[in-house]
Amino acid sequence: MSQQLTRAEVEGALHEVGELLARQRRMADIAIYGGAAILLQFEATFVTGDVDATVEGGDHGALIQATQVVADRHGWLRSWFSEAVANYVSDTKAIGFHAAYPSEERPGLRVYLAKPDYLLAMKLRALRLGSRDEADATLLARDTGIATEDAMLELLRTYFPKEPPDPRRHAIIRQFALRLHAPPTQHPG
Repeated sequence: MSQQLTRAEVEGALHEVGELLARQRRMADIAIYGGAAILLQFEATFVTGDVDATVEGGDHGALIQATQVVADRHGWLRSWFSEAVANYVSDTKAIGFHAAYPSEERPGLRVYLAKPDYLLAMKLRALRLGSRDEADATLLARDTGIATEDAMLELLRTYFPKEPPDPRRHAIIRQFALRLHAPPTQHPG
């Protein structure tokens, strides 16, 4: 079983989680990464399979219970809210406030999003050419203006100073930068 969540579904789920927490007089702060963070910040039309997040504070147990209630209501996998990204975030993370749910006046959930340059660094770190990651990295590189090999390598050093790119990662980034600047191919037809 897999699921594909649209921007509206992600926003709706965050609202529901916030409402559940507010009713219990609980609060949680989360930071969202990956595809869901891109969906919430850009006019992207793709879908995501989950919401990759870290819990930044508040009542972790109540938050997880609320995400499970939302999953059950919609027939989603309980992993729609995934904390696995915690293994990949940088000590130098860059997040910004997005919204409070269900509202600013009655928050139960405060959501922060990874900033575009930080998302790009994370995507470059995991990049496989020809994958969804490449499409995301292309959008982020164009948005941030970080589009050269040197600038991308510097970005990785900024966010992941303890993990310099190995020769294989360096080669992938070089190839990505070349593809990013290549003229669009013309298809006969």
